[in-house]
Amino acid sequence: MESPMETIKRWIDESDVYILILGGIYGTMLPDESKSYTHWEYDYAGELGKPRFALVLTDEALRQKPYDFVVVADYQKFQEFKQSAMEEVPIFHIEEEWHVRWVIHEKLKEYKGRDDLDGWVSGKDFPDVQKLLEENASLLRENAKLHAVLKKTLPDTSHR
Repeated sequence: MESPMETIKRWIDESDVYILILGGIYGTMLPDESKSYTHWEYDYAGELGKPRFALVLTDEALRQKPYDFVVVADYQKFQEFKQSAMEEVPIFHIEEEWHVRWVIHEKLKEYKGRDDLDGWVSGKDFPDVQKLLEENASLLRENAKLHAVLKKTLPDTSHR
């Protein structure tokens, strides 16, 4: 059975883009208490060179939402993490739920044409493309030969 860290790592490894969503809390700390899982995920995706961007709930949005808890622990770490993310990746300030969907939809469209990203289906799941290209070229040559044979054996009807 995978540990939570192994699962998160695999998910990030298999992802094309990392989206950081920062609310008002730092999150659950790693077992060594060096940083939160979210902070570690963000850093790991950066180490892999994954495209990243962040959605940051504004203070106004946080004040408007009914929360059953207020977390003051690790407030300084949260602020430092938030500041470093704001300096490293594109940031979108979010005030309403619909804005989250809109930003993600619009931002992901920017990545759809990139050749270095696998997309929704991993490129590892496709057969050897070079082999398919060679087979296609061979079939095109064979098709051309058959057209030439047909042209010689069929009467010319173009002048009728």
